[in-house]
Order: sequence, then structure tokens, then C-alpha cells
Amino acid sequence: MTTLRTLSPAECFDMLEPGGIGRVGFTSADGVMMLPVNFAVTGRAIVFRTAPDTLLALYAHGQISFEADRLDETLREGWSVLVHGHAHQVTDERTVKRLEDRTRLEPWAGGARDVYVRITPTQISGRCIQSGRVGDPPGRGEPVARG
Repeated sequence: MTTLRTLSPAECFDMLEPGGIGRVGFTSADGVMMLPVNFAVTGRAIVFRTAPDTLLALYAHGQISFEADRLDETLREGWSVLVHGHAHQVTDERTVKRLEDRTRLEPWAGGARDVYVRITPTQISGRCIQSGRVGDPPGRGEPVARG
């Protein structure tokens, strides 16, 4: 039997802390967009990098949503976190340098990805689904593995 439970905001940040792959959602002239990004967490903010000529850079000043999850389909366990917040490009050179040093964020996509975008959460929620087995909740950065 599986159990679905709501995560507290602190638990949500714990799940996001290792970084990974997530999706940024925003409304563009073409409608709602959901684009994948690799991300890092610094403090209580989510950071990703993009190129200056992308939709992510164009819409990096406003309300957006961010979602990340980790799922283990075999065990049917995992978690999902949804963040609503305000995005803005980080333009201050000292702040960019600090982000480079702290996050070591390396985009997977090719080409120059020199635009740092910070998401400041205004709302965060999450859910976790666990099997009825005894053990820890699903892992923060990786799917649950039981041996």
C-alpha cells in the first residue's frame, strides 16, 4: 500500500537542495510554456543558467512556476515540488561570480549559457508518495533505492 503525504515548505527545500533537473513554467505570447533546466539551490532561491537569446531569458523578469521531482517507477515512490515565484536575471558581476563559485552550475545544453536567473519563491508546496515498507522517505536527490 502506498501513502501520499503533503511536504512542509522546509521538506520541499530539502528535496530541492541537491539540485538537478526541473521545469520552468511561464506564460509567453504563444501560451503557457514549460521548459526543462538544470538548477541549483542557494539559500532559499533556485538558480539556473540560460542563453541571452532564449525564451527563458526573455521571460526571466516576472511571475513563473518551477517544478522538480524524483520518481522511482519500479517502487512507485517519489516526490514532487512546485514553486511559484518571481524570476529575475542576475546582472551584478559580483553576485554572478558568487553564484558560479557556490553552485558550480553547468548547463547541459550546448553553447554559451551566461545568463543567470534566480527564482525567489513566494509559494512552495510538495507531495511525497511512499510504499508501505519500513524505511526512509524517498531520497532528496536520487530515486529511492532499496537493496
